[in-house]
Amino acid sequence: MQQRLHRRHPKHSAGSAEFLYLLIVLAAGVATAWYAGHRLGFDLSGITTVAAVFGLTDDPRNVQHTAVGYAPGATAHAAAADEASSSAAAAGTLAAYCNPGQSPAFALGLADLKQRLGDTMGTPVECEHPASATGDTVQQTTTGLAAYDHATNTVSFTDGWRHWAITPRGFVIWEGTDSNPPTG
Repeated sequence: MQQRLHRRHPKHSAGSAEFLYLLIVLAAGVATAWYAGHRLGFDLSGITTVAAVFGLTDDPRNVQHTAVGYAPGATAHAAAADEASSSAAAAGTLAAYCNPGQSPAFALGLADLKQRLGDTMGTPVECEHPASATGDTVQQTTTGLAAYDHATNTVSFTDGWRHWAITPRGFVIWEGTDSNPPTG
């Protein structure tokens, strides 16, 4: 009996197993949130902000946050950009992606979309230019980004959250982080 009392039992490291389980649960939660954000259109920009606060970005010194499109009170900024664009054209300054003598303007399908959206689409601040080797093009405006998708023959415009597009199925409007028009 004395022998049994003095026998030493090895210590179990239950903490490491619990930590591993916690990491698995957290990874599953992040993966689920990412999937929901991309599939269901949730705005998960807060996760990026939290990651940046904890230093979980590729290189925190090179993180640049630039606004594209709609922002409350941005009307004055858009008007200033319009004026600057007009002044540059009058002075003969070459706008981005424009050929000599060319000034930014909407053409073809983007002109059709501009006619439909009016002031929402703003005015072009650069000439339409290639975005890929497959024939896609983009054009920055005073209020957002206009684009042409060659594969789907779709012209679209976004202010960063709201989207408008003319697709082969017709005109569509949607909101969210997904730049592709809804399929239903």
